[in-house]
Amino acid sequence: MTKQAQRLDALRAMAPEELEEHMRRQRRRLFEVRFQQATGQVEDHQQIGELRKEIAQAMTVQIETRRAAARGEGEAEVEA
Repeated sequence: MTKQAQRLDALRAMAPEELEEHMRRQRRRLFEVRFQQATGQVEDHQQIGELRKEIAQAMTVQIETRRAAARGEGEAEVEA
């Protein structure tokens, strides 16, 4: 299993509240790294891209979860 697949599995295993908190922390880290970059303190410029990618993956998982929940509710209404 690739590193990316493991990261996605970890995100999918999180509860919605955990996922939201994870995204909040990652966005905060991105802000801090961008601030460091602006002041010339960043040594690893790849961090910004990695953080953005991780945030995007978390948002994708969050959307998948919402759609799956909406589909589940829609099926329940059809059966009733």
